[in-house]
Amino acid sequence: MSLNVLLLLIGWLFAVAIFFGFIILLRYLQHRERMELIKQGINPNLNRRQRRSRGILRAGLITMMVGLSLTIGLYPVAFLLPSAFTNTPFHLGPWLLPGLIPFGVGAALTISYYLEQSALPGTDEKEQKEQKENVIHLKERLPKERH
Repeated sequence: MSLNVLLLLIGWLFAVAIFFGFIILLRYLQHRERMELIKQGINPNLNRRQRRSRGILRAGLITMMVGLSLTIGLYPVAFLLPSAFTNTPFHLGPWLLPGLIPFGVGAALTISYYLEQSALPGTDEKEQKEQKENVIHLKERLPKERH
């Protein structure tokens, strides 16, 4: 095995390790946040739907930006190929699909977030009222701290 292949494998392993480390860090921060909410007497399950919709928006934007970056990064491939393959306007071709597909998926997720927000008017006030009521009930159930 040549040195270049070895460096490439090490680079990929390093990137995968960073990716999994980031996932573990996010899970740890979510756990800490959940424990703090419970300590303060707030039910952490109340905002789950709102968090889920924010997560869809975040995932859509990230996927869309990755797709856009791949599309921009793959565009110069058209100038490296023989002219028989690139006789299309603006040098577009199938080599752009690895970027256009995630771009389309990300756009669909982002659009679905905004469609969901506009389809459910007035639920925020209802959720806030339920959250206040649940905080009161949870505080009543918590034992009084002794000083």
